[in-house]
Amino acid sequence: MNNWKINNHSQRRLIIQENNNEISIVEPLDNGSFRILAEINLNTQSEHPHIYDDTLFVSTSKKNEELNIFDKTNS
Repeated sequence: MNNWKINNHSQRRLIIQENNNEISIVEPLDNGSFRILAEINLNTQSEHPHIYDDTLFVSTSKKNEELNIFDKTNS
């Protein structure tokens, strides 16, 4: 993940971490714990991240090693 380009356009405090061929996007909580917002499995061919937060939009390109993070807007 060291070579990945991270485009974080979110207004939230986010932490991006890699563990065992998976990228996780997490948000620190006030009580010292973390909430997992999205996970990207680097071992699969799928470009679709698993998103656990409906207010976040995440897109990935494994080929280009690029991760894009946006806040969804209410229309």
